[in-house]
Amino acid sequence: MDLTLFGLAFWAFFLLVTGYFLAFSKSKWWARLLAWSLAVLTTVFSVWATEGQTALFRMFAIVVLQLIAMKIIVLIEERFGKSNLNFMQWSAFSLGWFGMRPAIFKDFPSKPLSGILPLFGKALSRILLGLLLLYISKWIENQGVTSFFPKNLLALVGLSFILHFGILNLTTAFWRLFGVDARELFRAPYLSKSLQEFWGKRWNLAFSEMTVLVAYRPLKNILGNNQAMILSFLLSGILHEIAISGPVNAGFGLPFCYFVLHAAAMFLEREYDWIKKIIAHSILSRCWVFAWLILPMPLLFHQPFLQGVILPLRDLMLSFLFS
Repeated sequence: MDLTLFGLAFWAFFLLVTGYFLAFSKSKWWARLLAWSLAVLTTVFSVWATEGQTALFRMFAIVVLQLIAMKIIVLIEERFGKSNLNFMQWSAFSLGWFGMRPAIFKDFPSKPLSGILPLFGKALSRILLGLLLLYISKWIENQGVTSFFPKNLLALVGLSFILHFGILNLTTAFWRLFGVDARELFRAPYLSKSLQEFWGKRWNLAFSEMTVLVAYRPLKNILGNNQAMILSFLLSGILHEIAISGPVNAGFGLPFCYFVLHAAAMFLEREYDWIKKIIAHSILSRCWVFAWLILPMPLLFHQPFLQGVILPLRDLMLSFLFS
């Protein structure tokens, strides 16, 4: 494990330094090529280096390294030819923030911004609620309930409250304390009236920011809006394959299919009037969104991932709480 950690840390440092200097390249074409090559190599290296480790450890290692690699691409697309971040700002953006807008770190550090205490309060309440759901999930399991569905659903929702709405809001409040205009990355997704609103404005804005910068924006003028959107979703499917199926070496193709379905649904929203009438309705619109999100969810969070990552992560968090 120590040698594995050393190798992973070395690769993260290599990405950090290489990515910073790539932003100063004279040719954006070559910088793009090298950045995408690094992203592919990072996937191969992280999967190879963590072979034999637990699925939970593999997931964190793969996701962290892939996140840094994708931030190099984002930096080139968003800041190339502009006033670049210094190395401290680039490091803070790469290692300390899940969002994909490097420009917000250009004045770091500076005076605190507003909204810190409300974010902290929101984060704490979501973490407590998430822990309660994890506890109920474990309690159901201990009662010998044979159905796999309730404990998994509660574990997924609980972890989402803790990670997406809790810890990420804590990091948002932290960076605002140092003058970084960080904002919530998950913004009341239950209010979404269309998949376009869900993916583009409410759920995991870091991911939507990234796909817009590295795929949709470069491709839309060449291929058109719909084709660029579809390819952006396919890229999302590939990245989720790496993060979900890769750590457990199983379920390959299922997360990709989930995003293929959502690309098709987004196309329907854009092109067909009868779908537009559905998403214009106050109730039917939410039925439309939640049906697409929930019904194919077993494709995204397949059984090997649930058993290898989600439930062990639940047990790990509860062990810290009740040890």
